[in-house]
Amino acid sequence: MVSENTHTSTIAVYNSFTGDTIGSVPQSTEKDVLDALDLAKIGEAIGRKMPASKRIAILKKAVTLMEREFDILSNLIATEGIKTIVQARKEVTRAINTMQLSAEEAGRIIGATIPFNAVPGSEDRFGYETKFPIGIVVAITPFNDPLNLVCHKLGPAIAAGNPVILKPSDYTPLVAIKFGEILFEAGLPKEMLSIITGAPEAFGDSLISDERVRLISFTGGLEAAKVIQRKAGLKKIVMELGSNSPVIVLSDADLEEAVQSCVSGAFYASGQNCVGVKRIFVEADIYNSFLTHFSQLTSTLKIGSPLSEDIDIGPIISKEESITQIDEFINESIEHGAKIISGGETIGNCYTPTILEADCDNDTANCKEVFGPVVTVSKVKNLEQAIACCNKSPFGLHTAIFTNNINKAHKAINELECAGVMVNDSTDYRTDAMPFGGVKSSGMGREGVKSAIEVMSETKIACFKLKI
Repeated sequence: MVSENTHTSTIAVYNSFTGDTIGSVPQSTEKDVLDALDLAKIGEAIGRKMPASKRIAILKKAVTLMEREFDILSNLIATEGIKTIVQARKEVTRAINTMQLSAEEAGRIIGATIPFNAVPGSEDRFGYETKFPIGIVVAITPFNDPLNLVCHKLGPAIAAGNPVILKPSDYTPLVAIKFGEILFEAGLPKEMLSIITGAPEAFGDSLISDERVRLISFTGGLEAAKVIQRKAGLKKIVMELGSNSPVIVLSDADLEEAVQSCVSGAFYASGQNCVGVKRIFVEADIYNSFLTHFSQLTSTLKIGSPLSEDIDIGPIISKEESITQIDEFINESIEHGAKIISGGETIGNCYTPTILEADCDNDTANCKEVFGPVVTVSKVKNLEQAIACCNKSPFGLHTAIFTNNINKAHKAINELECAGVMVNDSTDYRTDAMPFGGVKSSGMGREGVKSAIEVMSETKIACFKLKI
């Protein structure tokens, strides 16, 4: 499953909270990638012949095994990743649901009859469309949802009958490897999954440029996405990228509900969440009250070891790189007129929940992405100004609006430049069945089990000329 590296080179895996080494994985080479592609090509033939009943059975068995290994998976996420143990358990629960959905959708991959006889001259034709696997899928996943986002790529790929080469984050490979072991125990042929680990610089462009790869499913940063798109060549690409998710709070909103949702959305997973709340635009009439209550609730959040049951804020994934970027974002925002209401401090590998207050024209605070527990609050005159502020960002993943006016809700839905609008809920609300993705610099294509299966399948037309 994990490429058996012919060299001795490995990369260490660390406890993100303590910094202690907890394991190691091979540093893959170009040969490892090419071997994985050769194996996947064999898996491609196996997947095409595998009946839906077999794919369903594998996926259902995987669900059972994930339930058995629930605690192990949860602890791996909380140890090598950035979530608290409570949050990690939620992710495992969602991952199980994702695989269950994949099993169900594997039995619903359908085509349609084609009314050829509706065209003059084709009265004697009858036909239909059918679906078949697209072929080798390369899945590249991030650190912040190290299990569920793997499931969102592997579950639909297996459901559609495709082999997969998985490249998990270098920060969180252990839970991905454990999940691979579960899939093999569930009956997945070894030819249908390989896991490549280590820095991509060591194995070159083959993983994304090889013509045998038919689809790349990537979740990660914008700059990496640009490289992939430039080098991929003629193949399908699905990308879920960065975000700067805004929330609009209007004066007719339920203030308590809005505050609670914004605190949860801003600081879940220590703010390292692509759909987490990053910008809050509050109508002037309730601005002071919102900011007071938001600050008070934020101050109650507890920071500490992610393995503790009562902790709300765990570690940042990289003290050297990620915390530096957070500090730079805050300092640049302050240089352009923002001020810190609370937070802005480092405690070990953790970052305190930080609230910035800024004008809407502060393009650093309101337009740049920051991947950490930092949220910007701004006062707006009305809904129109709030929408304009939201749309200034180059990103467009999720947006939220709190209002009890259905007309204003629909206005926001129609005018916001994003892929999802949550009404009276946090931007980070997501079910694993819904289509998920972004517009503008937030990506292309859609994930979600059904949507992913559709893009991982090809359509074939059959047409019969009948003697009637």
